[in-house]
Amino acid sequence: MESELKALWLLSVVLLVSNWKHWTHGKSVPQVPCYFVFGDSLFDNGNNNYLDTAPKVNYLPYGIDFETGATGRCSNGLNIADTIAEQLGFDSYITDFGFGGCTNYLDGVNYGSSGAGILNITGSKSGELFTMNIQLYNHNITVSRIAKILGSEEVARKYLGQCIYVSDMGHNDYLNNYFLDIYDSSQLYDPEHFAQLLIDTYESQLESLYWTGARKIALFGIIRVGCMPSNLQKNSDKLDASSCADELNNDVQIFNRKLLGLVEKLNTKHSDARFTYINSYDIDNHTNKGFTDTRESCCSVEPGTVPCKSLSVPCSNRDDYVYWDGAHFTEAKAWAFGKRAYKRQSLTDAHPYDISELVKLKLDDSDACDTTHAEL
Repeated sequence: MESELKALWLLSVVLLVSNWKHWTHGKSVPQVPCYFVFGDSLFDNGNNNYLDTAPKVNYLPYGIDFETGATGRCSNGLNIADTIAEQLGFDSYITDFGFGGCTNYLDGVNYGSSGAGILNITGSKSGELFTMNIQLYNHNITVSRIAKILGSEEVARKYLGQCIYVSDMGHNDYLNNYFLDIYDSSQLYDPEHFAQLLIDTYESQLESLYWTGARKIALFGIIRVGCMPSNLQKNSDKLDASSCADELNNDVQIFNRKLLGLVEKLNTKHSDARFTYINSYDIDNHTNKGFTDTRESCCSVEPGTVPCKSLSVPCSNRDDYVYWDGAHFTEAKAWAFGKRAYKRQSLTDAHPYDISELVKLKLDDSDACDTTHAEL
């Protein structure tokens, strides 16, 4: 009991110092002490810049509307993870992990890596990637550093338990694995069993994240990959002017349905934590309203491919476009999407909570486990 009270007192001091840091710089205090991001190219904020890999976008016209230019974000400006950070009240960008040289990790870290997936093999033929397992390994390094700064693993666990965690994984397990002939996944598994393989692997990874102290975790489903410009072009002989590649969309929806079930399973298992499902597929569809171009990329790309041509001149009316390149959103679309993930406009947007509701939850940590038993 004495150690528990001491830990609570130390945590109160830590949070006071953290708030004071924001106040003294004239900044508002975020709704949560920290925000951790796991994911792929929809969330990557520059981690792939450190790697020898093909999925890398640290060149113009990427970042044309970002204050520091091309950063490695697959966008003309902000991505979805950035818009959520801003809505959470963070006045500065969440740092990328890179090779671990980041120092501002008390506010959170972005581990996202373009091309990465749930499975280690996903995207491996493109070069180096921070897979989900590597992102978790990197997070374990961050947790150890936070425990050292805060003085103990117990205080760190209580601190980390108040943070928001988002994970956007699964896209590349289809786009850069299952849907490609250079991988044998589609020969080994039918769509149902492949989705189950992803869910079983993801469950183990999310359990690992839980053991590091994560207690408020938002899991993003897969967007409508069959409506990406690159996939529309690849399947143009089968589509009319308004349809998408339904076979691709149908496959990822199997994963999405299973992910929703996994959220319910994890919430039943862990009474001291809350997982929530962000319905990216439907949000993607609903937030296309108001955009005049929903099928073409704003920047110039080679037919059927994703990246912008280096130093090419993009469209001038970027706020009218859903897609920046062959697969990724413009900043305008990222904001439309991020706002709906943060504050749902329909009950189907998120289950059981949107991110703003997840922030406000008061969780009982009486069943929380010591992070000394963490496994990665």
